[in-house]
Amino acid sequence: MTGTGASGPTGPTGPTGSSGASGSRGTGPRPAPAGGQRAAWAEGARAAVPFTVAIFAFGVSFGVLAKGAGFTALAATSMSGLVFVGSSQFAAVSVIVNGGGWAAAAVAGTLLNLRYLVMGFAILPALRGGRARRAVESQLVIEESWAIASDADGRFDRVRLLSSGVVLWLGWVLGTLAGAVGPFRAVDILNYGLDAVSPVLFFLLLAPHLGTARKRSAAATSAVAAAVLTAVAVPDSAIAVACAVAVAWTWWAGRKP
Repeated sequence: MTGTGASGPTGPTGPTGSSGASGSRGTGPRPAPAGGQRAAWAEGARAAVPFTVAIFAFGVSFGVLAKGAGFTALAATSMSGLVFVGSSQFAAVSVIVNGGGWAAAAVAGTLLNLRYLVMGFAILPALRGGRARRAVESQLVIEESWAIASDADGRFDRVRLLSSGVVLWLGWVLGTLAGAVGPFRAVDILNYGLDAVSPVLFFLLLAPHLGTARKRSAAATSAVAAAVLTAVAVPDSAIAVACAVAVAWTWWAGRKP
């Protein structure tokens, strides 16, 4: 999760705020597969399984961190169920661990969740019903479910979003519970390599979108830029610069005849 729901820090990796104005052309709901709604639900759930394995491990690491910060198993698991945003949850608990207050923890989580406003506007046309129903459905919008539901033409499949979101949510909550009540310690996270889960998740999200030479070259150039900046001790800027390189490289490659 890299986040793992698309809501604010009071909602889930998750959104309480995935609402907005009507979407642009090409972002409307996708038609259901030929097999009907049941096939669409199964398709989304199956697509979420590889991500869920990693998210479960990520949830274990959060449960261990929350337990070390003094959270009960119920409190840690409830936070994962309601917030469902790995990055903001880690940030909030880390603030508390380092002596910060609840207000500072909430601010840290909110800032990390701002990205879901953009994702919410993009996926809004695929959701159904009134504001209350769309707000509930948007709680399952995280990076992984958003990617699973997306199509190359910019539209989103609501059924795949919801089915994958439910599977991912279960993995995150159960992983947190395992970490909070299990015999794991902080040192186990490093021994088991759980600190590598986040990069693996992002690679799984990226891999299906590398179908053309242009996209692969943009990804490779960005990876090199990030690696070089990290090596010369400026990791804080590495991600921002890598994103800028990806945009610039894609634009430049698109201009070539």
